[in-house]
Amino acid sequence: MPGPFPPLDQPLWDRAGERLNRRREPRLAVGSVLPIQLRLLPPGQPPGSWLTADILDISHGGLALLVTASEAPPLDCPLLLDVSSHPGFGVVRLPGRLRWCRGADGLGVLQLFGVQLDQPLPAVPPLVQSRK
Repeated sequence: MPGPFPPLDQPLWDRAGERLNRRREPRLAVGSVLPIQLRLLPPGQPPGSWLTADILDISHGGLALLVTASEAPPLDCPLLLDVSSHPGFGVVRLPGRLRWCRGADGLGVLQLFGVQLDQPLPAVPPLVQSRK
């Protein structure tokens, strides 16, 4: 099974100086869209509170989210996304897992979450733009 880092004999940058995307699923930046809600479901503990999350990018298999959280939750923690603000998903709730988490540099209690959906989306849905 390949590790989390690209092999040392493969380039990290293309000829134009752009970082190569090695993700299994291409991520699509979304711009300014309505936020969603996220609830952590740690095993053996009561469910966490609903947190507001801004979608940074999306793919068939997951999302990158910006979340206000004072501490990082455990990796691989089950979670539930409430995507009711975006009817294009065709559902209200989506189960997933926290795959990675890191602090948003210089932004206080904001965390970046990488969420893997339990079931990949058949298509990336249209998202409702915010009025900002």
